[in-house]
Amino acid sequence: MRGRRTRDDNAPARLRRRAEHSLRRSGDPVGVVPLLHQLARIASPTSEDAAFAHQKLAELLAEEEPWRAALYARRVLQHFPTSHRAWAVLALSQSTLGHFRFARTAYQRALELAPKNGSYAHNLGHLLDVALGDPHAAVPWLRRAHDGARSDPSVAASYAHALGRSGRWADAKKVLGRALAHGPTRELSALARWVERRSDDVAVRPPAARHAPCGSARIVSQPGAHEALSRTLRLGLERLPFSDEQRSRARELARDATEQARLSVTRTRSSESLAAAIAYAIVFVDEVPLTHAEVAAPFRVPVAQLRGCFAELRAELRITRGDDRYAT
Repeated sequence: MRGRRTRDDNAPARLRRRAEHSLRRSGDPVGVVPLLHQLARIASPTSEDAAFAHQKLAELLAEEEPWRAALYARRVLQHFPTSHRAWAVLALSQSTLGHFRFARTAYQRALELAPKNGSYAHNLGHLLDVALGDPHAAVPWLRRAHDGARSDPSVAASYAHALGRSGRWADAKKVLGRALAHGPTRELSALARWVERRSDDVAVRPPAARHAPCGSARIVSQPGAHEALSRTLRLGLERLPFSDEQRSRARELARDATEQARLSVTRTRSSESLAAAIAYAIVFVDEVPLTHAEVAAPFRVPVAQLRGCFAELRAELRITRGDDRYAT
């Protein structure tokens, strides 16, 4: 009996070693999920083995099942409140769910615990710029991330985007120039065109027009469904590195969505979710290197809502890759 009890006591440690081995070797980490569930069941809730299982489950499920991932992250924090990794994955899951202010707080907590982590600084800065619409607050975080990872094109792109939206077009050009020298990517090239176009536009635009509100006073004060969609789409597109042609195609697609497919704003389909789906349709058609989460963020809608609305839009208008009607 004593030998059997010893083996049971060692079971969590053995399971954890198996899970760690599988995570290192497996090409599909999701296949490790059953092992992690088993470890979470048999390990003491306050043990490091349980925290390991819940942390890995949260990391693996953060984008596909963010609600469950948030629960696992909270279980880690219940017993290990200073785990910066748990705070970071909680932030990621909340961001995916569309809870951007909660995500901001969680990333800030992760950075308090791990101030030199460039990945957290990048994620927080990107969230502030794209999701919360505060590029000025984003710049210091993205500068910190960029200083530690100058060769990372995604960090350079995020930093340049925030600089541009802050009105610092010359600085954005410098960041992109250095990044492109390391090796051009589709994202960097698209962003460079956006920065060039916007900086030229600002240079020739009359000062009073630079700060003019989007839409007329009538639309802002008494928006109808179509006007609300148009305004929401325009505001969201301004935060995405789209060309003028792509924005024009998005507006055409919006007209087709409302006139041909008869999609309208309803209790379950907000103007934000429909506008996000229209924007993602351009990403889909042109194969722009942007994720669902990156497109959803400027419209402040959950990723799941974007996916559902885009699936409906795609089916109604029969949208395909490289669709001649909407391709740039």
